[in-house]
Amino acid sequence: NNMEPQLQKDSQKAVQIQEQKVQLEEAVVKLRHREREMRNTLEKFTASIQRLSEQEEYLNIQVKELEANVIATAPDQKKQKLLEENVSAFKTEYENVAERAGKVEAEVKRLYNIIVEINNHKLKAQQDKLDKINKQLDECASAVTKAQVAIKTADRNLKKAQDSVLQTEKEIKDTEKEVDDLTAELKSIEDKAAEVIHCTNAAEESLPEIQKEHRNLLQELKVIQENEHALQKDALSIKLKLEQIDGHIAEHNSKIKYWQKEISKISLHPIENNTVEEILVLSPEDLEAIKNPDSITNQIALLEAQCHEMKPNLGAIAEYKKKEELYLQRVAELDKITCERDHFRQAYEDLRKQRLNEFMAGFYIITNKLKENYQMLTLGGDAELELVDSLDPFSEGIMFSVRPPKKSWKKIFNLSGGEKTLSSLALVFALHHYKPTPLYFMDEIDAALDFKNVSIVAFYIYEQTKNAQFIIISLRNNMFEISDRLIGIYKTYNITKSVAVNPKEIASKGPY
Repeated sequence: NNMEPQLQKDSQKAVQIQEQKVQLEEAVVKLRHREREMRNTLEKFTASIQRLSEQEEYLNIQVKELEANVIATAPDQKKQKLLEENVSAFKTEYENVAERAGKVEAEVKRLYNIIVEINNHKLKAQQDKLDKINKQLDECASAVTKAQVAIKTADRNLKKAQDSVLQTEKEIKDTEKEVDDLTAELKSIEDKAAEVIHCTNAAEESLPEIQKEHRNLLQELKVIQENEHALQKDALSIKLKLEQIDGHIAEHNSKIKYWQKEISKISLHPIENNTVEEILVLSPEDLEAIKNPDSITNQIALLEAQCHEMKPNLGAIAEYKKKEELYLQRVAELDKITCERDHFRQAYEDLRKQRLNEFMAGFYIITNKLKENYQMLTLGGDAELELVDSLDPFSEGIMFSVRPPKKSWKKIFNLSGGEKTLSSLALVFALHHYKPTPLYFMDEIDAALDFKNVSIVAFYIYEQTKNAQFIIISLRNNMFEISDRLIGIYKTYNITKSVAVNPKEIASKGPY
């Protein structure tokens, strides 16, 4: 009785320490996960800074090229001056020709009446001369127009080149500002990462001490459990003895009732000239008097004589011994079955704990890999596997929550087609990481994805083919062009045919 409260108190203490251990292990896992996220973010920003640096170098090269183009497109002063001189000469010539044309027109009007009288040959000569003069006028006007167009084109090209230079300088300034911002953010992230690493190291330093205390408590718990088993065994033995005693009492009570019933059935046959005697019920005083050996001997002799006269059933005692032997056999069988039951119950409990531990270990591995895969596929999203009932993971199942980039958390059945595809692929790849499967069949997994996501998924699957084989049905060229083997299905003359090619071998041969 005194050990049961102590046993309960030690059991509660062991449960509390186990819960504390689980909480500390979860905290360590979270800190390691946070450290990994910080390292991933650091790598992303480092890559972004490197990309922006390369973009800055490219923009500087482009600025130099544009400046060279501006210099090349700038109008040649000598050529411009020559064109202006030509324009002036053409204008002067045009004015002279126009003046001469006016004189000719006056002459034509004066000689109009004379021309009417001139024969056809002389009229034709004058007409040819007039056509020649008109042609020269048209050529002069065309040359002037071309010169003006050239001047306007040069001005327009100069303005475009200047605008391009200004735009490029503005982009360079914006890029430098973005690089500064990213550098500052990188420094802040590095500080946070150092703090997380410090917290992780502190937790890891305190972990051995906690583990040592946990082992001591487990040892104490083992001793307590052994004592508990011993007490349970004693309690079971006492309980069996009590049950045996209760059985004997019940048996004797039933016998008492039986003999009382039998006594009530006994009646003396009436004899003539004799009164019927009643069956006497002995009082405690009578029972005390019977303790006299002589009296008991006389009564035994009398009862034996009466038994011989009544012809008693002497096989009842042998039958009783058989029943008692059968009862003891049944009790031994009950003890054996109880021990077997306890053994199987303990084996069941051990298997249940082993299943839970293995499931939770695999669950954490798959959850972390799922988060990593989804972040890689979506470039910034997040995914999480959660237990509906954390106390009993096998009762209610698992809930799959996803946070697409720049969106809120959603259940997977509330996502769009492309988001569901990426989430499902991330889960498939996480399961493949935990327990690789040699062969996968995928039917148009890229149907709901855009060009960028199709390329990301295709290259990721190509990396996973190192320890597995993927057979994918696809109609997207940026998916099947990177495959090791491409099998095309086509139909001619109502007959389906197939052809297998090696895209890399064909690409190495170059265009036909």
